[in-house]
Amino acid sequence: MGIIYNTTMKPSKNELVEDWLVRQDFFTGKKKPQLIHVGGFRLEDPAGEVGIEFRLYADNADLSDVIYHVPLTYRDAPLPGAQKYLLGTSEHGILGTRYIYDAEGDPVFTAQLQAFADGKAVPQHHTESFTDEPRVALTKDAAGKKLQIIRRPVRLTGAQSGVVGYWENALGQDLTGLVLRTA
Repeated sequence: MGIIYNTTMKPSKNELVEDWLVRQDFFTGKKKPQLIHVGGFRLEDPAGEVGIEFRLYADNADLSDVIYHVPLTYRDAPLPGAQKYLLGTSEHGILGTRYIYDAEGDPVFTAQLQAFADGKAVPQHHTESFTDEPRVALTKDAAGKKLQIIRRPVRLTGAQSGVVGYWENALGQDLTGLVLRTA
């Protein structure tokens, strides 16, 4: 289980994601987003080299209720062949330079996502070190299947399978929805 460092990152993850998000086809805003991190979870890289984080954001730039799901990976060196997935670099107050990627293009992310689907990886809390996150779960028919990112989480219906995530609304209430679906 990984350590969550209480330190700064410059630029912050939110700043990097805000700049990246406006160039994505799933972005629905009319102006530059003002993101608030409202939930998520982490998976651990068994080698301890790559940070894997599933981040859920609310956009406060407008009055919409859109939630964006942005899985990220963090590395201490560039990932060869993944330039198109690079959001940018950030200076971590303890670990130094971090290369931050849209996780979709990272093979460590893909492997750990499958390990989660296969029951071999446990979701971790997004802000607490050494803490499992039991609110994040596979639907029973998703076990062992390949999973795809849902960039704008959807309400779970009986016909869907995947991973149920959670986030908080502006009132601090927990909300849930499908954040990954079976391929």
